[in-house]
Amino acid sequence: MSINSAIDSALSGMTAESARLSSISSNVANSSTVGYKASETDFESMVLGSGNGNANDAGVQPITWTDVASAGQIQSTGVSTNIAINGQGFMVVNSAASGTGGSYYLTQVGNFQPDADGNLVNASGYYLQGQAIGASGVAGPVPSNVSGLSTVNISNLTAAATPTTSMTFSANLPSSETGYSATAPTPSSSTIQYYDGLGDPQTLTLDFTPTTAASSGDPATNTWTMNIYDTASSTPTTPIGSATLTFASSGAAAGTLQSVTPAAGSYDANAGTFSVTTGDGDTLPISIGVIGSASGLTQFDGAFSTTQITQNGSGFGTVQGVSIGSNGIVTASFSNGATRPIYQLDVAMVANPDGLKPVNGGAFSMTAAAGTPQLYQAGTGPAGTMEGGALEGSNVDLSTELTNLIATQNAYSSSAQVIQASNQMLQVVNHLNQ
Repeated sequence: MSINSAIDSALSGMTAESARLSSISSNVANSSTVGYKASETDFESMVLGSGNGNANDAGVQPITWTDVASAGQIQSTGVSTNIAINGQGFMVVNSAASGTGGSYYLTQVGNFQPDADGNLVNASGYYLQGQAIGASGVAGPVPSNVSGLSTVNISNLTAAATPTTSMTFSANLPSSETGYSATAPTPSSSTIQYYDGLGDPQTLTLDFTPTTAASSGDPATNTWTMNIYDTASSTPTTPIGSATLTFASSGAAAGTLQSVTPAAGSYDANAGTFSVTTGDGDTLPISIGVIGSASGLTQFDGAFSTTQITQNGSGFGTVQGVSIGSNGIVTASFSNGATRPIYQLDVAMVANPDGLKPVNGGAFSMTAAAGTPQLYQAGTGPAGTMEGGALEGSNVDLSTELTNLIATQNAYSSSAQVIQASNQMLQVVNHLNQ
């Protein structure tokens, strides 16, 4: 190797170390960047063939690549729309909210938040893609390619109102109040909210008035009058249901219902339900207990107290928040207590993740070297699971980068010394020629 060749080789070494320094600088700067993938610089020796089977060293050239396959540490954020993939795979995003005119990319940067239109977009401006789930509550087959996905939008979602079709009312009526009283008895009351056919909240009031003994020497009657009033009725002060309730006073069945005699409404002794017609014309069964049962309405000593009030149905609801399951299902929660799956987030897999081409914002464009993306439901096949409320951090190891920085600095200085020594040798040759 000539002196000039030595200078060229040393210069290539300085150039290669400069490229590595650039990678190290980028890695250190992005060590806290969500989803960042470390840039790696490897060296490849260069030789020049002599034509006689021998080769002459010609220095080194840098090869810079991105370590996409290595995962960063997953950290909890508590933000429900943040997403991390635990395992292999990528989320699919688009540069445009509409999906038309934009480009599809793969990413592991999951710091998504709803924009002004309700589209989930990450801090880099990429819109999350998924499969919309319809009224059936089940997503369709996983698309064969990313173009079968659409932007995830969580605004303008509503939950339909469902009318109340059943109720349960249990209470204890004080046995002492059916004895003699010098004053008129005061009804014991309780209210229950229900939803009519339009999902509007209405209220039933259940009044229980004791039938008192005629004189102080007479035994307690153990009889009550139940009246049920409805705010939705055109005549809310007129009961929509009325019945005489009689309770057993002795024996094993003491304190339990003995008979229910309706004056308005109907009683099903087998089911233990008292049915009324509400103000909007619907039949509403109220479970008050079967004859002889200790559940439902009872009459024991003590104060009036309700022990159970339940009803189904719900009013109109608007979306209050979303959660993301490990299977990639996005579930919306509504103000009326209802929940509904609205999207399925599929995981994209490629044969060679390191072959993807990095673009701004921690995203990757698809290349022939990476292979054609295949979509899987999260947690199936080779795809990892999804973690809502979490983010994947950078895969940069700072201790490794700082160690590489020292080695790079020393190698750069050594190459510079080779050039300096070669220059001195050239000066000696020049002096010989004088």
